[in-house]
Amino acid sequence: MKIPENKTLQELFEWRFSRTPDSVAHKFLDRETTYKELNNYSNQVANGLIELGCKPDTRIAYYGKNSDFFFEVLIGTLKSNTVTVGVNWRLAPPEVSYVLNDSESEVLFVGADFYPVIDQILEDLPKIKKVVAIDGDHENYQDYISWRNSQNSANPEIKSSPNDDILQLYTSGTTGHPKGVQLTNENFAAANESIDGIVPFEEGSTNLVCMPGYHVAGTNWGIWGYIFGCRNIIIADIDPGLILQLIEDEKIKSSLFVPAVILFLISHPDSITTDFSSLEFVVYGASPIAESTIVKAREIMKCDLYQVYGLTETTGAITMMMPDDHNPERGKLRSCGKALKGVELKVIDDDGNDLETGEIGEVISKSKLNMKGYWNKPDATKESIVDGWFYSGDAGFF
Repeated sequence: MKIPENKTLQELFEWRFSRTPDSVAHKFLDRETTYKELNNYSNQVANGLIELGCKPDTRIAYYGKNSDFFFEVLIGTLKSNTVTVGVNWRLAPPEVSYVLNDSESEVLFVGADFYPVIDQILEDLPKIKKVVAIDGDHENYQDYISWRNSQNSANPEIKSSPNDDILQLYTSGTTGHPKGVQLTNENFAAANESIDGIVPFEEGSTNLVCMPGYHVAGTNWGIWGYIFGCRNIIIADIDPGLILQLIEDEKIKSSLFVPAVILFLISHPDSITTDFSSLEFVVYGASPIAESTIVKAREIMKCDLYQVYGLTETTGAITMMMPDDHNPERGKLRSCGKALKGVELKVIDDDGNDLETGEIGEVISKSKLNMKGYWNKPDATKESIVDGWFYSGDAGFF
């Protein structure tokens, strides 16, 4: 299945909603939602944000674990031309406060696990004009479902342009405060096109979404699952036993894991008895992986593996190692693959000179996947993107 090219992410979702309205878009706990219902719910979110006075480009923060509601909010921000800010729920309260204030978020959706944190820091968040309790049961914050359901379900028909921000994710920089990475419609259109025809998503197949939404891997995987028309099973957090059970019970065909999760799964006692026959492929990345883990995963899961390398600043993956290259006899297990479609890669020395094969230097890339910039940090942006090349700070070699 070929997805339309040169479309904004908003337009791609509209295309999906019109194509398979009665198919299941996602399942979370005991809630199943069709694409038609997801379309309506995201319209309500969009109209609710507009009703609150959120203009295009306004930042809307989501501070909670994975759920179906996260993606309703994300698509709702697309339709209102506002910007979702994913807040890392592993941060300490002062860091959460920093992210919310730095992003100038005006509306905050918060999960029950983090009500106490927001109760503690709300006085220090002058820009926040509305807090919505995702899981209900808070005496001061309106619960999400009643807020959403009180809104008009008509499409607000607000269009966005390729260069409009749609997502702002915060990097956990090695020094100082995290930086807000501005990702645009064009970035995500390029990301969709970079894997189209390579990663074998199929309409109606069951896809597991388990990586956190505040991370580009979790957000991308969910977006891809919807755009390609999958039935997406969403879980709140990583639970290896639950994942193994879902692979068997829900007939999971595809998922994305970080290497640590693959190691958890293949080390779990239930992995020996789990029926992996439905699982066709797993994409993994975001950290290095031991060769022994790859070999054991192929033995136990018996599915195709795709490794990706990339950064938040590159809208995720810029390279991919294909299943055939995971055969140990190929001698490629220390690789992260080849550049994806539309991506130029270089390895350079400290003076900016291209290095020969085998010589270690800094990895830089040029593509439509490169971020617009760091939010309100023009100097940091100029240091990271030079003549269209993004300087990753990562060491690598061809």
